[in-house]
Amino acid sequence: MIDFDAEIEQVLDGPPSRLAFRAVCAAVLRAGCPERLMSRCEERLASWPDEVREASWSWLAALKAGHSKPTWRLVRALAPQSIRNGTVDPALPDPRSCAEVRGVTRLDLGWYASEQLEVLAATLDHWENLRSVRIGGLTGSDGELIARIAGHDALARLESLSLVGVDEDMWHFKKPPFSPPEGRTWQLRHVGLRAPDLVHLLRSGQVPNLRSVDVLVCSTQEALDLAARPELARLDRLAIGFRCGKNGRQPLWKPYFGNVIDEDDDAAEAFFARADLTGLRSLTVRGTPMGLGREGLGERGVDAIVAGGVLRQLTELTLELLPVGDAAVARVLEGIDAERIEKLALRDLVATDRTATALAAVGVLPRLRHLDLSRNRLGAAGARQLAAGGRLPALERLDLGGRESGSPYYARPDIQPVGDAAAEAWACSDNAAKLTHLGLAATGLSSDGLAALMTSERLPELGTLDVACNPVGCWPTALQDAPVWRTVRSLNLADCGLGDADVRSLASTACAPRLHSVSLAYNSVGSQGARALAAWALLPQLWELDLHDNVIGDDGLTALATSRAAQRLLELDLEQDCWNPRARDDRKPLPAEVVDAASFPSLDAVFLGMVDEYHGSRYSCGFPTRVREEIAAAPDTRPELIAFLTHLETDDFEDDDDGIGPDEDNDPDDHDFRTERAARHAELFDEARDFARRMIEGDIGWPPPEEPAQGTTAGDG
Repeated sequence: MIDFDAEIEQVLDGPPSRLAFRAVCAAVLRAGCPERLMSRCEERLASWPDEVREASWSWLAALKAGHSKPTWRLVRALAPQSIRNGTVDPALPDPRSCAEVRGVTRLDLGWYASEQLEVLAATLDHWENLRSVRIGGLTGSDGELIARIAGHDALARLESLSLVGVDEDMWHFKKPPFSPPEGRTWQLRHVGLRAPDLVHLLRSGQVPNLRSVDVLVCSTQEALDLAARPELARLDRLAIGFRCGKNGRQPLWKPYFGNVIDEDDDAAEAFFARADLTGLRSLTVRGTPMGLGREGLGERGVDAIVAGGVLRQLTELTLELLPVGDAAVARVLEGIDAERIEKLALRDLVATDRTATALAAVGVLPRLRHLDLSRNRLGAAGARQLAAGGRLPALERLDLGGRESGSPYYARPDIQPVGDAAAEAWACSDNAAKLTHLGLAATGLSSDGLAALMTSERLPELGTLDVACNPVGCWPTALQDAPVWRTVRSLNLADCGLGDADVRSLASTACAPRLHSVSLAYNSVGSQGARALAAWALLPQLWELDLHDNVIGDDGLTALATSRAAQRLLELDLEQDCWNPRARDDRKPLPAEVVDAASFPSLDAVFLGMVDEYHGSRYSCGFPTRVREEIAAAPDTRPELIAFLTHLETDDFEDDDDGIGPDEDNDPDDHDFRTERAARHAELFDEARDFARRMIEGDIGWPPPEEPAQGTTAGDG
């Protein structure tokens, strides 16, 4: 007999996360939702952040289709936007008629979510417990809705309102103004706004509790106006993006230094020279991506941050997507207080091994818990320096990864060429003793580097290991009892060149007591591999299994489903891309066992069929139209499957009546990234090392000379 109390307590005793919250809810449902257990979960979950107590898209889609469940009373956050290809966002529920959402405190509406925003504007008074609202990608056409929200009395209950984020580029759309009427006092502790709107809000005196701000500055005058506000001294957190100019030039599919925007530098100088930031403890400055480079303020802007003196008081610093290079980063490292800093994220700054040298020269960083140097150009020597050159006794999270590719059919990873040296150095580093998260995605890691990490005794706390987008190529059987299995919770092996034999080796591991999430997306797992997973001793404990775009046949899918082993699985991805030459024939429906509720009894999200990841659309859902409609209408179909089947964009569906199926004359290697994956990784690794060498030598090679205007020559006066 299953001890549900013990299972739930074990999850609640672990680290809070969205997936763990879903696991708690699934266990309560399997136990029959006794009031005693529900009350106990409410009591224990009260200490978890509300943002992780989130009802996923699939829950909302099922609710929209008429299927509720008792565990909705545990939910505190909604994120209705689907990020899956070819799926439809369910409408935001109306709390007047939908009791399930009345306990919600946080809404994240996603990007370009005008329809969701319209519902919120009409119902805001009735979200009695709502304390946080976020939406991204607002455009001028949303102006009327924002004006309606600005006038709501219910706004006085909010503690956080984000209408703009520093991850927005301001290139394509104007933002509607946010001009609430004056004369009210709000409880807001965080806002995300354009600079003029923030200045208006600060000047009005309506936000005396404001302590955290995300803001976009679009001119030097805006920077000056914002810097003049004395209320900035009360902030303990500031995230700022300067969007004062734009360039947009880039070499196609090649790494390059990036575009320094002089207007951004001007605005940064104006702001950091004048703003009173004496209370600040966390600072983020973010540029924008531009191809395989970045665009925004440069060395001059970073030097303005250093000269402003704010760095020495910070406990957290994030600089991201800025074309600055090693010299500027070194000055930043000189400016921080080594005794105080707890989080240091220097992402995508064109940093090389020289930055690692500068960081090692700082010496002891006794409080640093989070170090992120991802998407730069560190190499083997830099990785070794970080591992051995300084003391990081509190370090818990380390990310040295490159930029992952997304779909490997249509994009390429941007490698940070630390290679196996990084894995080997950190596998024996004294600085790794408290690591719980290690990111080495897109770094050129091979099976040797993977083995060094897995067999290390210096990683006694490691819970998350991300080695996606690497030419691992094989999974050694010798790793079946490796020490890292004792602690690892999440293992990302997406796009690592693994096949059936490797999955059999992986599945020979019989004991990994904390493992809950495994991604094998974009590998070459076939039916034999699926059968190995079906027999895996660890399958019964997994919450998440990502088999996106593999090559599993119906026999393998049936074996996985009929094993009845995946009793706790919450999310299963079996989608394939339309360019996968070994994709199953969608003219016939998926095996019935795959969607049988007995196969995966805890499943609350499933993704099936064929997608076009280039266009973000969907070709099929795993069933011809007639079968799909019959399944969705059947009274015994599980709600999670109905949620998926009834929230799809069907315009591009290729039905069985079309006579469309696999092309028998098609070479199965055509268009498949798998055929030359290892060689491609080697080419990209060499390219990244060469780029790093040129950056170290000062051979930036960018920007190229301006092309002469039409009708003139370079020598014209």
